[in-house]
Amino acid sequence: MQDCVGCNNLHMDAPQRTGLRDRKRRETRARLEKAAVTLVLRDGLEQTTIGTISELADVSPRTFFNYFDSKDSAILGLRHVEITDESVSDYVVGEEGNDLVGSVVHLLFAVMDAPLSRSAIREDRIEIVRRYPQILAGQLTQMTLMTGRLSEAVQGLLARDPRFCPLSDAEQSAYADLILAMCVGAVRVAIRQWAGAGLGDPDEDLEQRAIWLVKETVGKLR
Repeated sequence: MQDCVGCNNLHMDAPQRTGLRDRKRRETRARLEKAAVTLVLRDGLEQTTIGTISELADVSPRTFFNYFDSKDSAILGLRHVEITDESVSDYVVGEEGNDLVGSVVHLLFAVMDAPLSRSAIREDRIEIVRRYPQILAGQLTQMTLMTGRLSEAVQGLLARDPRFCPLSDAEQSAYADLILAMCVGAVRVAIRQWAGAGLGDPDEDLEQRAIWLVKETVGKLR
């Protein structure tokens, strides 16, 4: 029987179709991110709009919102991170035995997705943050919206730390919220200091700076 190109397309394996769809989505996302960064550096933050980003990326504004919820998210490459029960459980297991403050800070940066340190347009994003440090508010807001799920992850870490055992559920929740608040505050300060001072490579410095801020502050309060 003679093969039919149309039939071959119809009978394309589901994983192959999914892979092609995912690749196209990644390409569209990359175009939007590149367009956003290019326009901000060329025209400024205020002059850059979702409309101009979409036009340069050759997509509709409606398509833009399939990938990002704001122009700031596109500029920084922010992805929405959903913290599920499975991801919380996997993260807690992965961090077992590590330093508690370091684990919490690491979790926060993971939620923020650290786009500045992994993108091919990293240097351009760093320049944008230095010019417009207020743009980082989106990352910090994302952490705030996930406070409940983050607190559950921190409670999982506390359950494995002998310094916090045994605790009632209420005590564990209270300690988790307090530790989380301190670490979120330290991340905010570390990012603000980095952006204001125009420091260098953020890959490890920001995370380590936030960890140091928490421990140094707690030490001085003793």
